[in-house]
Amino acid sequence: MFDDPHIGFILAAYLAGAFVFLGLLLWVIMDYNKQSRLLNALEASGTRRRSESEQK
Repeated sequence: MFDDPHIGFILAAYLAGAFVFLGLLLWVIMDYNKQSRLLNALEASGTRRRSESEQK
């Protein structure tokens, strides 16, 4: 397997793909946490969701 002349390119491509995937995963987790903090701050200030309006 390691005697393939293209092994360097193959490993580099997999490594680059893994870095992109991990970067996107980290970005999504950080954005989720940020949005959760902002939503909690809005709710703490008295702002409510429209879906929670009183039913008549």
